[in-house]
Amino acid sequence: MMSRSPAEIAIGQDDTASDWQLKPEQHAQMLPTAAGALKRVLARGDIKEIMEGFRLADAKAVSAQARYKHIGRLGLYAATVATLIGAIFLLPIEPWLEGRAAAIASMLQVVSLMMAFLASRYLIMAKPFDAWMKNRAEAEITRVGLFNAVAGATEMNRDGELPLLPLALEYFRRYQLDVQRRYYKGRAAQHAAAAWHNNQWLRAGFLLTATSVIIGVMLAFQLAAASGLPVPSWLLVLPSGFAAGPGPNRITLALGVVASALYGLGVARSLMDLDERNASRYTTTSDNLEFLTDKRLAAARTAAAEGNAEVVRIFVSDVQSQISSEHREWILLSARESAPDRLRRRQNG
Repeated sequence: MMSRSPAEIAIGQDDTASDWQLKPEQHAQMLPTAAGALKRVLARGDIKEIMEGFRLADAKAVSAQARYKHIGRLGLYAATVATLIGAIFLLPIEPWLEGRAAAIASMLQVVSLMMAFLASRYLIMAKPFDAWMKNRAEAEITRVGLFNAVAGATEMNRDGELPLLPLALEYFRRYQLDVQRRYYKGRAAQHAAAAWHNNQWLRAGFLLTATSVIIGVMLAFQLAAASGLPVPSWLLVLPSGFAAGPGPNRITLALGVVASALYGLGVARSLMDLDERNASRYTTTSDNLEFLTDKRLAAARTAAAEGNAEVVRIFVSDVQSQISSEHREWILLSARESAPDRLRRRQNG
């Protein structure tokens, strides 16, 4: 097993319980004296400003995501309930749908339709999805800016301290690269599982559709026999009186409505949560991050030990490009200037 460098030992290994949290001030407190140069970088005002921007955008993104998913799911389930109630009235069960039962069912359907309508109007007018995506993108681009600022910082190391460049690379490795590797691998699996779960609604719709087809076929045999066509007796499973009435047709129609509602629910849930899209996209990003770790991290460490900042910068840039690619589409050009760039322009001005 390859021995760990002094910089890697000073920064430490990733802690799956807390390393996803961006808290440079706490990271600095945990560093040993030998990592003093990195401690001073993490305590700078520009790093604190970046972190403030991240926390603000992150809080807005979490709030908008919760609103979008809660209201969106409420609307989906309310519309499905309204459809299922309508399907019940198609069944030949009139004795059970009279008086108070019919009134309650009708009222529940109206309330469900109103909830579905109001939820859809809220999503259109308030645009929580747009707010979620833009603030999440802003937060993640700001996260990228933090590690770019640390990786590109300069600070003289004092007596007994390690050089800054290897420390900055290991800080990036622990609190960005390793965290994002875990995130994309874990979230890809979660989205794949959610997509499979939503497919249960599609399977239920398929089973109901198959049931309605079977009833239709049995009814066709019954009608053929009633017309005098030779039909084996074992195919005539429906009671003749029932087959001659509207019952089978109404049951088939009701099953078709329910199947369509469940199919629509499954598709809408998957589209709303972006499960299939993210499962594939996150898997690709995870594979790319694993490739960069396996093939390029060792060379970047060697370059950092030799003081070759350009090789380290290219490695960091390539990793950051993978992490930030899905968020760029949501950032307006006018708002895309990162916190380090704003500070640099302010200082130069």
